[in-house]
Amino acid sequence: MKRSPVSDLASLPVICTMSEIAAVYRVSSATIRRGLQQNTFRPLPFDKYPYRWLREDVIRDVHTIRPKLKTRRHGFAATKAKRQHAEDQLVTK
Repeated sequence: MKRSPVSDLASLPVICTMSEIAAVYRVSSATIRRGLQQNTFRPLPFDKYPYRWLREDVIRDVHTIRPKLKTRRHGFAATKAKRQHAEDQLVTK
């Protein structure tokens, strides 16, 4: 079941289900389960079977500032950068 993204966190129920959390974070339920198994998804649920989250924990997590993740070039930009680096190495030798 595809849910629309949540625009007002105050409209969430006090206890949120997996599908409601997926709508808040705009990811699939499988992505959340995988993140929980790898211990990379926050906030942690307060009840594991079935997964349940408290609204206050979700709101606190959404407003938490996280460090920016490092990104790598991919596709055409990566190929172009590799070629440029190889050409630079030839010129300096």
